[in-house]
Amino acid sequence: MIRIQSLNDLEQQLHYHFSLLRLPQKNWPVTYTHHNETVYDVVIVGAGMSGTCAAAALKLRGIHNILLLDSAPPHQEGPWTNFARMQTLRSPKELTGPALGIPMLTFQAWYTAQHGTDSWHKLDRIPRLVWHDYLQWYKQVLRLPVQNNQRLCSIEPEPHAHLKHPLAKLHVLDLPSQKNQYYYARHVVLALGMDGFGGPNIPDWAQHLPQSLWHHSSEAIDPKTFAKQHVLVIGGGDSALDAVATALENGAQQVDLGIRGSAYTHINYSKALGHFGHRAGYASLSPEQKSTLLGFLAQHATPPSRGTVARVVAAANQRPGSLNLYFDYDVQQATHHQSTISLTGIQHGQLRTLTAERLILATGYQTDPRRRPELHQLIPHLKFYEAHALAPNVPSQSGVFPQLNQDFSFQAHAHTDYPLLAQIHCFMHAAILSVGRICGDIPGISHGAQQMAHGIAAKLYKVDFKHAFNTVQHYDEYEVSDADLHPLMALAKPHSELMS
Repeated sequence: MIRIQSLNDLEQQLHYHFSLLRLPQKNWPVTYTHHNETVYDVVIVGAGMSGTCAAAALKLRGIHNILLLDSAPPHQEGPWTNFARMQTLRSPKELTGPALGIPMLTFQAWYTAQHGTDSWHKLDRIPRLVWHDYLQWYKQVLRLPVQNNQRLCSIEPEPHAHLKHPLAKLHVLDLPSQKNQYYYARHVVLALGMDGFGGPNIPDWAQHLPQSLWHHSSEAIDPKTFAKQHVLVIGGGDSALDAVATALENGAQQVDLGIRGSAYTHINYSKALGHFGHRAGYASLSPEQKSTLLGFLAQHATPPSRGTVARVVAAANQRPGSLNLYFDYDVQQATHHQSTISLTGIQHGQLRTLTAERLILATGYQTDPRRRPELHQLIPHLKFYEAHALAPNVPSQSGVFPQLNQDFSFQAHAHTDYPLLAQIHCFMHAAILSVGRICGDIPGISHGAQQMAHGIAAKLYKVDFKHAFNTVQHYDEYEVSDADLHPLMALAKPHSELMS
């Protein structure tokens, strides 16, 4: 084993380990075309962490005919360089993330190759932009094919002359040219991020306000525009506190934070699900067991991370009096006059009005596929969980969380015949009720990607069984030659001698 002192050393060692494991496996699925166009085995929509991890899992298993599409410009995939405002990741640095069980693919290996083990030991949490750089290297070293500036418009079935099951026809808009493009795929993976099955949660009271006066925390905001502003943030989670800290660090005159809860909690119970048992076993739990688990988690809010709290406190201490927190604040009404927003809410049973020049809604995301026009042709055929089917208030309404198979593919409801759904895989937050916490987040992403890749490989093999059997029948590699067998055959007794 060579001593790794640079990124080049790491990449050489990675490829050596791949050679020992015979990875990536050779491409084995049948190649098809349609209207003289390539038919991809898998098109992955989204080239952030989830999409790239899924692509890597497929490639290592010998499914090379894949394509990743992302609406972002090159090297800007995912939230890390646009609307993410945390200084460091919230996950512990030791988590292996998208490494797929390959030591040289871990963040730790990538980081120490460049900065050394002493720097690694001194590192507390992973800086956000450093994590982004790692994911860019991950795509590059695995040679994953990404086409950027491509926005998915729709998915529809397309019959193929030689396949029993339909192809997925993807209508895609090329953003720079504004030209329509079409891709054909046997399977589609939707890796669209936190809002991929819905969108930002905008409270009813905010929807009539001029867009120039407010932002959702999922938007990219130039932090310099906070200077000398009176900023009001609504929300109680990490995203809200990140927005508060960013505003203070960039010279906001005052920041008010309205929090609906009565206090911050201390324990993140979801972290107890980080073991292999949950990842492997959640999908097979009974509805009663899922209800017990999800109901408990729904009743306990996730606390802010330690680093986020320290960041906000440090920023507030720079200018005492610049930050005010209002717990138990439930907004009832919003008004505006010229460039000023006023929110009236109930706090401890009394009305309180907060005013500001800028409003940031750190109100999370709403799961509602009707907000995704690219999914409209699929929605009438999807099987959804009914309200409270698994646990109180999870989900809070019917028709929003899809029911999925263990390979993340959509299930069809009983009154529809839409076989394409079994070839479309929901590899994002909306999958959590069906398969557990094995997609979208760093702790379980590798397990989820491997599970999905295994399922896709099984389906491709089954559909192409005739070709696979034909390959077996015409397999012609000699295990032993006649020359090898001749000495052994010479030891056989003559037939006449056996009869005596």
